[in-house]
Amino acid sequence: MQDLLSALYGYFISPILTIYFFALLVYVILGWLMVGGVVDNRNQTVRSIYQFLFSIIEPVARPIRRIIPPLGNLDLSILVIALAIPFIRDWLLPRIILAVPF
Repeated sequence: MQDLLSALYGYFISPILTIYFFALLVYVILGWLMVGGVVDNRNQTVRSIYQFLFSIIEPVARPIRRIIPPLGNLDLSILVIALAIPFIRDWLLPRIILAVPF
């Protein structure tokens, strides 16, 4: 059982969490570039990339945003997600897999 969970973690869960983390970083950086005027908001490609990232990040950020509301223009839910993903991926899930009895 532990081998199955380790393989599932190593080949599926960990890479998905890593991809999600990088998507979160791209979402934040693209948002900054759009606000700063470096990237044009009217560009269809930029809008579709941003909308895609918004559609995968917003369902996770919305419940956190209800607990921790934004402070002015600073959205702390994104920071919480960015801190939670490495914690879950690198510490919590391996501990849970090791705790599963044979």
